[in-house]
Amino acid sequence: MYKALALTATLLFASPLVAFAAPGDSPPHMDMISERLQLTDEQKTQVQPILEQHREDRRAILTNAGIERGTPPTQEQLDAIRMPLQEARDRRDQALAAVLSPEQMTTFNEMQQQMRDRMQNKMGSGSGATDSDASDSMDTDSSTTN
Repeated sequence: MYKALALTATLLFASPLVAFAAPGDSPPHMDMISERLQLTDEQKTQVQPILEQHREDRRAILTNAGIERGTPPTQEQLDAIRMPLQEARDRRDQALAAVLSPEQMTTFNEMQQQMRDRMQNKMGSGSGATDSDASDSMDTDSSTTN
């Protein structure tokens, strides 16, 4: 029960911000990501489309599962999106690893972990949400500025 509530809260608070952002907008938090990762101008031009594609992928996954903004998803919907979201994160991470230095990738992963920690704290300790359930919140698109 708590896990379902935590995952629902994660999707309601994080995913809509990312997945339902207006098409064509630059990824949220790009400025923050650029600063924290100390991206070169060339890296910025490579990272932005990766994050945009990831946001579009997430939007499609949520839409295809029938998840709409402002409507709590069912457990069946949550189960249906778990693997596709993980696959989208994996594709994003693989693409970023080809652009970022190992140190930058480590920082990016730390940023994601910090976001997961913040989301879990918002939902209360012991919520049962897994790291991967909450990690999309930071797809480095959800509560800091890219």
